[in-house]
Amino acid sequence: MNLNKSQYKTLLMMMYCGEFVINGHNTKKDIIQFETENLEQYIFSFAKEYGFEKFIEYDKNLKMYFPTADMEDEFHGFIDRYDLNQKRK
Repeated sequence: MNLNKSQYKTLLMMMYCGEFVINGHNTKKDIIQFETENLEQYIFSFAKEYGFEKFIEYDKNLKMYFPTADMEDEFHGFIDRYDLNQKRK
């Protein structure tokens, strides 16, 4: 990927929020969740290269990347603000 550090962080934020909105309500896996998870895993695999190890961790047993509490703390506020604005409408 040819992104600078700031662009990669923005991509992580957009992916975190987008995945939450698209798949947060799913009770079973569908093709959209499968596709978004595959792309998310690919993007997360670059975290160390871009210096964001504190946002993404790799589980060797599951062989998957996951957001850390640091990432959730930093980005979940966008979802909270969105939810609050939707309730006001």
